Amino acid sequence: MKPIVQKLPKQASKSFVSTSFSTPLFETPWHRHIENEILYIKEGYGTAIIGDFVGEFTAGDLFYIGSNVPHWFRKDEEKVFCTVVVIQFDKGIFGNTFLNLPELSKINQLIHLNQALSIDYSGQTDLIHSIQKLENTSGYEHLGTLMNLLNTFSVKTHNTVLTNEHINSFDAKGIIDEILEYTFEHFHENIKLEDVASIAKMSVSNFRRFFKLNTKKSYSGFLKEIRIAHACKLLKDKNLFVSQIFHECGYRNITNFNRQFKAVKGLTPSVYRAQIWQS
Repeated sequence: MKPIVQKLPKQASKSFVSTSFSTPLFETPWHRHIENEILYIKEGYGTAIIGDFVGEFTAGDLFYIGSNVPHWFRKDEEKVFCTVVVIQFDKGIFGNTFLNLPELSKINQLIHLNQALSIDYSGQTDLIHSIQKLENTSGYEHLGTLMNLLNTFSVKTHNTVLTNEHINSFDAKGIIDEILEYTFEHFHENIKLEDVASIAKMSVSNFRRFFKLNTKKSYSGFLKEIRIAHACKLLKDKNLFVSQIFHECGYRNITNFNRQFKAVKGLTPSVYRAQIWQS
């Protein structure tokens, strides 16, 4: 799996990266970078792992990912075509004196936030227009547009904080990437912790500590979230019965599936489906 969005090269005439990708190959490994990132999903869908968050991404989603927050985006289907706009900037481009101006206090807080946000831009279609045109701007307009975006993000009250903790450790050898890939390929099967630990070439106890250190969650908890996220996608299909769906998500009986689903989502699969169909 080759990374497409990691640390991206910027043009000599620009202080930060603003670019777009339109490709069926959109997948990123478990990675992080010092740059803050704004990511707009224009087309496509899949699963996002950002820090300790596991959930869906779909067309129209707008994410703000703080410096050094590890993340991984994965398509759900081979044929899915993704179009994304990526903005990456190092907070150092603003300098400490400028950021410490009282008028920029909220922006300063935002760009020093080591967490990730889902940005609510309802009623602000001009915001997305600014994001999409940014790569074709230059000079003051290029930097000024970024400042306007950051200001808008910093004052909005309906943004959703996705990550609970900043992850200080990082797996430089790519083991987590292998584990995530294996989990996505086999989550519908009866995965044993011993098998996953063997991929990492560790004992079960060492693997438990290693995974928790790098993701802030247990492997069993992560696997449950992947399975339930898949169940949420399947529940949108009116032609599938709940009795069919739990098998597709790696559960052997519907009672356990209902219990695990409620533990993650706070409601049963049937109620979750009813809410989707009513919306």
